[in-house]
Amino acid sequence: MRSLINTILAICLTASFSIAQNLDKQKTKVVYTQLPLKPLPEGITKYWVNTDIAYLYSGDSKTHTMNSIQNSAKIDHLEKTNDEGLELLVRLEPYYKSEVKFETITKTEKRDDKEISVTYHYLTFGYKYPLYFEVKLPGEMEPFYSKFAKGSDGMSSYRSSEYRSSSALRGWWSDNYKSVQAKLRSSLFQQNVDDMKATLAEKFSYRKNNLYSEFLTVKKFKKFEYNDLDEAWAKAKIALDKISENDIVFSTDFNQSMLEAIAIWQNALNESDLEDKKTRINKKVTEAIYNNIFLAYTMMSNFEKAEEVKQIAEERINKRAIDNYNENFLIGRKKRFSANEGRIPDSI
Repeated sequence: MRSLINTILAICLTASFSIAQNLDKQKTKVVYTQLPLKPLPEGITKYWVNTDIAYLYSGDSKTHTMNSIQNSAKIDHLEKTNDEGLELLVRLEPYYKSEVKFETITKTEKRDDKEISVTYHYLTFGYKYPLYFEVKLPGEMEPFYSKFAKGSDGMSSYRSSEYRSSSALRGWWSDNYKSVQAKLRSSLFQQNVDDMKATLAEKFSYRKNNLYSEFLTVKKFKKFEYNDLDEAWAKAKIALDKISENDIVFSTDFNQSMLEAIAIWQNALNESDLEDKKTRINKKVTEAIYNNIFLAYTMMSNFEKAEEVKQIAEERINKRAIDNYNENFLIGRKKRFSANEGRIPDSI
């Protein structure tokens, strides 16, 4: 009897899969040029780096420190000079460590079927290695932008491993004091220069960026044909192939091909039936088409139309109808276009 029930369940499960459409994700990596979030005034074409290192501990390489700062303190689309253009000041302040606190913690542990209290010893202290940088325009006294990299003016906390005795802890600390401090300085410094590099690129640079686009089609399905959606993807792929890594605003040819794809997707939506899973353009396929149209309009920089599609998709399907990656792409691209309004080149 149980075998018969299992067989019937298997048949039903197979039947349910046979009437369910499966989506194909057409993934493409697109390289384009991204606008800065805080564009520099027009006419700024050069910059120079002013490095101020307050103090280095013995054993910390000045050459390595200087090279790391110089390699990270850059604004890619500007010409780097010795003393011309805007000033990029980078100041590495002294490493600071607070007073060490020797502390204990008591834990309950099981020994020989008995619970006993065991005291462990550890130490803590605060530390910081501030890296400050600022962008100052020619002839200006106040900085155009300034920041402590990764909030490095604030303290971080260190907690050692736990030891069974105070003497074991103090012995470890005596042997490893210098190496622990060196590792903390090195780690903090690298985090801070990495953050500075990322911030300068994000705020001020016209930089190459990757968009991992994902348009959706429907896998081959016996019951229905999806040649129209395949044709729409073919036109979208033609559009994607027209993008150059120097493009900021994608070309007229790109827009034309995308509009042709959108027309096909919009026509398919005329068949949309959210209630009937067995129809050609059911809820799953409808949601996929809305995402395709949303992404296409976003790439065309037609943010108003993209947001209109998002609103319709959310009203018809649910608040999560549009993929998070696509939505974040819209938010970021719209924000950058707004910050650069009136001075957006097609390419650079």
